[in-house]
Amino acid sequence: MKYQDHNDKPIGDIIYLTGLSGDTPISNYVIRGTEGDMLIDTGFAGTYNPLLKWIRENRFNITDIFLTHAHPDHDWNAARLKKTLGARIWLNRKDVTLIRNFSSQPQHPLDERFTKRVKKITFWTGTIVKSKAYQPDVILSGDDSETPRKYGYDFDIVELPGHTLGSMGILKGDTLYCGDAFVIFNGEPMLPVHATSLELMRASAERIRTIAPRYLACGHGVPVEFSGIEFSK
Repeated sequence: MKYQDHNDKPIGDIIYLTGLSGDTPISNYVIRGTEGDMLIDTGFAGTYNPLLKWIRENRFNITDIFLTHAHPDHDWNAARLKKTLGARIWLNRKDVTLIRNFSSQPQHPLDERFTKRVKKITFWTGTIVKSKAYQPDVILSGDDSETPRKYGYDFDIVELPGHTLGSMGILKGDTLYCGDAFVIFNGEPMLPVHATSLELMRASAERIRTIAPRYLACGHGVPVEFSGIEFSK
């Protein structure tokens, strides 16, 4: 798989690694702190070695792992990286029961175009495709400015429920790291193709519009400028 990162194509001051494969490329991010660095999401099957290599080559001191939500394409390597790096895992309390239990928050397609896709994802994640078990160390609840600063990070945690009930983002400076509250699908920015609550998903999209960051750093796709994005299907 070919990868692109912030050294190949700088986008603001975002530190990112994106695997350029499929219609929803998986992205990981790093935020620097005063006591260590934070990795946002952990990739999927086959991404552990490239991600760890990237972390080491850039000499990141990963002390924390922030999971935007507990779907396997985001927490697949959480247990392994926690062990390798000795990092704390952060997760919203509403997604704790979602770990290795995709069907606990059933997914609904954005529209009829994605019905078959969602059925396929639900089948595989309910049977074979399960992340290794892990225990979150920092359990979050609601918007939060205090916890990040307790651990040496200058950002705010923003709840963005819909894709999952516990979906979260990070607002740092002019960038919103939004997980799957918004995605880049086949190169086009759009709402996620499935959600556990379509109503909450659209409310979170409106919240993103209100925040109006300069950049959106999505869980899928290379970061994009927010200006001009249409929140349509």
